[in-house]
Amino acid sequence: MNGHTFSAGQVGTARFPLTCIDLADPVLYTAPDGGLDLLRQLQREHPVYWNHRPGGAGFWAFTRYADAVTVFRSKNAFTSRQGIQVGQAGGMEQPAAGTMLVQADRGDHRRIKATLSPHLSETAMQQLLPVLRAAARMAVDKHADGTEFDFMTEIAAELTWSVLGAILGIPAADRRTVARWTETAFGATSGQRQDHPAAEGGGTASPAVTANAELFGYFADRLRERRRNPGDDIISALARPQAGNDTGLTPTEILVNAHLLLAGGHETTRHALAGAVVALAEHPGQWARLRKDPSLMPAAVEEIIRWSAPSLNIVRTATTDIEIAGQRVRAGQQVSLWPPIANRDHAAFPDAESFDVGREPNRHLSFGMGSHFCLGAWTARQEIRILLEELATRATVPEVSGSARRMRSNRTWGYQTLPVRLITAHPST
Repeated sequence: MNGHTFSAGQVGTARFPLTCIDLADPVLYTAPDGGLDLLRQLQREHPVYWNHRPGGAGFWAFTRYADAVTVFRSKNAFTSRQGIQVGQAGGMEQPAAGTMLVQADRGDHRRIKATLSPHLSETAMQQLLPVLRAAARMAVDKHADGTEFDFMTEIAAELTWSVLGAILGIPAADRRTVARWTETAFGATSGQRQDHPAAEGGGTASPAVTANAELFGYFADRLRERRRNPGDDIISALARPQAGNDTGLTPTEILVNAHLLLAGGHETTRHALAGAVVALAEHPGQWARLRKDPSLMPAAVEEIIRWSAPSLNIVRTATTDIEIAGQRVRAGQQVSLWPPIANRDHAAFPDAESFDVGREPNRHLSFGMGSHFCLGAWTARQEIRILLEELATRATVPEVSGSARRMRSNRTWGYQTLPVRLITAHPST
């Protein structure tokens, strides 16, 4: 494997001894830059990196865009059933293997995707846009007086739950509780990390394990209720008897994919919204440009998604020996892809370290690629677009007004807290 010592060149302001780095350590991503200096150094000096882990396990880290594309396009050489993010134990199938969309391969994946897709399509989601618009308008108006607030809870969460609550049929009274469980389950709170030993059967259950149990129990109750009293949400639709030979999803498949919708619909979208505010605050000239030329909005949304890349990494396990970028990956080994830095690869994106609301083309990897391309991509784009439109309508400029705190997570790339003020733009800007 990687037994060499690599000299660390000047990358940003940090220098890292690469042979000592464990990319699965969530503390790395609590740095103000979210660990980008480290990932930049890896991409430049050692883009194919063997990451040792305690106990002898490990994984390959591919940080270049082209190598990530190679893995995405080699779907027959990899499986998602043994984990999809670092920190999940390799060498064994995950509990949701073959039942959760993102942990299913080929036939199972096609079947589950075909069942879920109609309920998450652009046509289906169009009806929720007025709800989303009202939530964005209310949230922005509430904080338009220039006082400081936590963007993560006061705007980002409000927007994601206005949509997700309707999709899943979660009563308004339950949403804050379900949101808290979701944030804990997916590592968005401080304290024990997701791969804490307690999560694997030793000692008291970790907060993440407890929160996951609460979520599964809650949705099992919702499924039983929707079978008795159907509504117009996706749980009701999936619970209905299917016509013909289509058996639909099993109860377990419904529950694990509701869980998946929480991860994508709340956690990753919430951090994409936060990424939008941080990017605009750090690049006021680009925000002024967008306000003056609304035709740039589609490109601006894609650039925000490229820049924020909320899914920190994507993991696959090789099912056969395969060569990537000159490196033999052996069957059974895990490979990891890193969208935050692949999206900043100068070989794929001209002037990749610049935030450009007019960037085209913009083939970022934040939503994945190919058959595993994110089903909620259209909805996430609309949430970002509508937030930007509501901010622009009020000529407000976001300002990060306090000490933003990055998440302690090796799976989601974003912020634990994000203190923000919305200030009125100067007429000349």
